Amino acid sequence: MRYIYFIITIPIIILGYICLIFNIFQIKYKLNECMTLTDKKFAEIPDFYIPYLIAAEDHRSDFHYGVDQVGMLRAICKVFFNHRIQGASTIEQQFVRVVTGDYSYSLKRKLKEQILAVILVRKRKKIDIARAYLAIAYYGHDCEGTEGISTLAGDNLQLVSETQIISIMARLKYPQPSVNIDKWETKFNQRVAYIRKRHQQLAKKLDQQEMNATA
Repeated sequence: MRYIYFIITIPIIILGYICLIFNIFQIKYKLNECMTLTDKKFAEIPDFYIPYLIAAEDHRSDFHYGVDQVGMLRAICKVFFNHRIQGASTIEQQFVRVVTGDYSYSLKRKLKEQILAVILVRKRKKIDIARAYLAIAYYGHDCEGTEGISTLAGDNLQLVSETQIISIMARLKYPQPSVNIDKWETKFNQRVAYIRKRHQQLAKKLDQQEMNATA
């Protein structure tokens, strides 16, 4: 699976390095900003948060190289056949989006985001990017980054329950608003249930793989 992802990501890798050489889209500056923030922020979040983040936002993270083409194809099919909009951004793309502050709805923005995500994965470890993302992400009204997580789970981020971690991850898709809390809670609770189930599935799959490897 990783081999297939690598093959289909080669065009983006080549395009990315062309953009780096000629500094198209100011890629050099934006890449340095992403790398600097990764190095600065990753240590703020414990490792054990990341499996829940992957379950919530990017369950094919172990296979792709910054862009999930399978997820993109699935999202396009959802729009075409079911008229439903579904996100397909990887953790790395979401991190890039927050760092650059570019939330515009355009193909140009999406292309820049994908290029930066793919190059960033070649420069920094995925787990460090993921931890840095949680350290700067938006979780709701007056709740952002590491300070926001501390507000939700307490000052000691090492001493948190699974329920607290899942609650944090659910807010990435559904940030808590300052008003209309009842309406938000319905979607939030559904998201919590989804993440819990997905995490259990991924953990079970990982356990099975480890058992097969030692058999």
